[in-house]
Amino acid sequence: MNEADRVVAQPNSMLSMTSGIQLSAAVGRRGEGSSWWSGTKSLLGGESMFTAEFSAKRDGQVLVLAPATQGDVLEIKLNESSAFYLTSGSYLANIGNCNLKVKYGGMKGVMSKKGLFLLHVSGEGTVFCQSHGAIIQRDLEQDEKFFLDNRYAIAFSDSVQYQLVKATKSIRDSFMSGEGLVNRYTGPGTIYYQTRAKPSINFLAYFLNSPF
Repeated sequence: MNEADRVVAQPNSMLSMTSGIQLSAAVGRRGEGSSWWSGTKSLLGGESMFTAEFSAKRDGQVLVLAPATQGDVLEIKLNESSAFYLTSGSYLANIGNCNLKVKYGGMKGVMSKKGLFLLHVSGEGTVFCQSHGAIIQRDLEQDEKFFLDNRYAIAFSDSVQYQLVKATKSIRDSFMSGEGLVNRYTGPGTIYYQTRAKPSINFLAYFLNSPF
């Protein structure tokens, strides 16, 4: 990191840093006014109410982050023509001129295990996501459809449409097979998903175990 560089990250994700880095904390997302309401939406979306901000006071500083999950780290580079939705618990950190906003996912977000809210990321910069297991990239053509259990979803282009549907044509087969409801993604765009399912989120326990 060089002077004036700033990294925003999930709390408790710092593994090590050099002495020329200053650490501060904020409630919610600064792009949304750093308010308690913003923090509450983040909490309902599977993130922490707080964010940690690392600022370099001089050039040549090094910051190492360690995700809480046992899996790969996904790097998504943003530009004016690309924006993504992150599923709950996927966000790790961002650097650059990124715009992060928590958006309501509707009832399909609840039913598909996404959580009440999704994190929309756009701008010019890089976003890092944490995962369970390895990460797989799936590029969808125009109107191409792809079915995915959202316990495995990490992020998808905001150009991708998603809809909650039965896993099979029969309700009986859908639920007796253990699959129930899944999300149908329709291109164009990119989907990133993981090889292990993310655990269910206990919102109360997540809040009580917050490091702040």
